[in-house]
Amino acid sequence: MTSIKEYIADLIFVIKAPDDGTDLAVSEASRLSRSWFKISMLLNVVTTPWLLRRGGYRRELLAYAHSFVASGTDPDVAFMAILNKLNNVLSSRLQWVNASLTAVIVLSIMTGVLAFLTILGAPPIVGLINLLYIPLIHYYQVELVKYDYAKPMISGLAGLGIGLVASSLLLRLPGLMTAAVSIITFGIGFAALYMPQFIRFVRDYTGMYGRVSKSFGELLLVHDPKPPVPRTLVERELVQLWDYAYSRGSRDVVERVNMVVDSFMNFIGQVVRSGFLYGPFIAVSYALMLALVAMLLALHAPALASSAVSSASGISSAASIISGLANTNALFTMLIALGASTSVIVGKAMHSIGLGVSLIPIFMAPIIALMGWL
Repeated sequence: MTSIKEYIADLIFVIKAPDDGTDLAVSEASRLSRSWFKISMLLNVVTTPWLLRRGGYRRELLAYAHSFVASGTDPDVAFMAILNKLNNVLSSRLQWVNASLTAVIVLSIMTGVLAFLTILGAPPIVGLINLLYIPLIHYYQVELVKYDYAKPMISGLAGLGIGLVASSLLLRLPGLMTAAVSIITFGIGFAALYMPQFIRFVRDYTGMYGRVSKSFGELLLVHDPKPPVPRTLVERELVQLWDYAYSRGSRDVVERVNMVVDSFMNFIGQVVRSGFLYGPFIAVSYALMLALVAMLLALHAPALASSAVSSASGISSAASIISGLANTNALFTMLIALGASTSVIVGKAMHSIGLGVSLIPIFMAPIIALMGWL
């Protein structure tokens, strides 16, 4: 997951390079970014950015900016060129975000098909393969908020214990039903302390773009502008850009800062929209598996009932009942594993793992309904 500080360091470099030179811009950016810090260390050895062209977009951005600054290009022209380069980088990054989410959707469908092979003898836990796709999503996500997961986890474990005791000792439910109910109560307990944090983030995020635009716009329009209110991580890190523009006071510098911030905020908005747009489609394969298992159970239930009624008629009928129950248990075990893992990965694609865990009760409820119906 890319830290907001890494992107802010890129913005600082773009803003300061045309006027202050690439060396000072790299030095300023290196205070926030490990990537820029490594570049600054390498510059002490190679002395010229041209030798750093390969090995990441930041090195390419540095060499590109150095070519304009070293040639004495007008700062305004150099800034626009460097900004266009950064916009291309952000656009490429967004394409990779969409491509990774699309890949996860396809992989989740393949996992659903593989999980259904349980009926042919495949292990029911193959549904957990979905969890292996989390690093692919995590790599391209932007860190927009820091959650406290300790308290929700404690609450979730408490819910798990309550669900386990209530379903096994009080209600005396079958093993698979007990497992499903316990997982649901874990999700409910986790969501009880996680969702208030998520709702607060949504509330702060929805007004973030307007607050940032107003704050940076005041630098051009208001005699006594106010800095961004640090209600989110993005606003907290953007304060230093606001301070820089305010301290310089030049209209040209303020306009440059506004252009860079506007490009960055558009990128953040597109990344968030992509997550909430692509994320739900990951659950399509799970929904299809639910429908398919429900159809099989609907066809299988009359056979089970008739076999149960005539169980005294012969050994073959008893064997049929045992075989049918074994396949049914395997299917439900597969659904439980697939439902829990799909919930987590859907939430991760949309926003965070915490959101995925909070969605577990919604994903597991259809399984409980199928068990009760059977």
